[in-house]
Amino acid sequence: MALIDRSATWPWKGDTPVHLPRPDVVPQDFLLPGDPGRVDMGESVLTDFAVVGQNREFRMGVGFFEGHRIGICSTGIGGASTEIAMVELAAMGAKRIVRIGGMGALARDLSLGDFLIVRQTPPNSACARPYAPADRAVTAAPEIVAMLDSRRRSLGLAGRIGSVITADGYYRAQGRPDHGDGRGNPDLLDGLAGQGADGIEMEAEIVFAVGAALGVAAGAVLAVHAHRRSDGWLEDYEQTQRDLITIAAGALAANPTSYSLERTPL
Repeated sequence: MALIDRSATWPWKGDTPVHLPRPDVVPQDFLLPGDPGRVDMGESVLTDFAVVGQNREFRMGVGFFEGHRIGICSTGIGGASTEIAMVELAAMGAKRIVRIGGMGALARDLSLGDFLIVRQTPPNSACARPYAPADRAVTAAPEIVAMLDSRRRSLGLAGRIGSVITADGYYRAQGRPDHGDGRGNPDLLDGLAGQGADGIEMEAEIVFAVGAALGVAAGAVLAVHAHRRSDGWLEDYEQTQRDLITIAAGALAANPTSYSLERTPL
């Protein structure tokens, strides 16, 4: 049996990651949707956009916004695959990463289609624990928060800055029933809102925690795809997804300075 010159501890093959495609030129700035199908939406917002490749749930494309190179890489759903994307992007040289995606709103002042710029996530996801303690909230990089909200306001898009809680599941973990005629768990929603959460999603805490540990400036802008209080559902959200790319790519392009953060030693 032929041996491959790499280790189980760090199973990269030279500078090629285990899971993510690698572009010829790695952007310092990346957007992270969950759904691989949303990566291709970059073509309608970015110029010279090209898909680099896909492996499992990780689809990647690279283009330019106002002359600034931007990468888009899907994470799949949930914390485990998001941790992989964050670590491998950081190791390839990414410096700023913004999660773009949907959320279920808990705050009554948010409406379907609004945008939330995430400032912090109360500790909830087990996937974040190797990177951040469980006794305090994980915060986005303050400069990323300010850039994203400034861009949102300049585009005239409804929303605000706030907090979300990251769940490790979609059904019971978010108070949903596990069968069609079930009632779900509204008490769970009340408890999450009581922690200051304006909404629920499945990746932001991991993006912030891994980013802070690895010296990557991280943030998130999320669109209200569902409202857990009114039980509303945004059926047609294609334009909303394009707006997410426009907010995040525009914010990064308008502020091209690379931030140098300290890594947390392991």
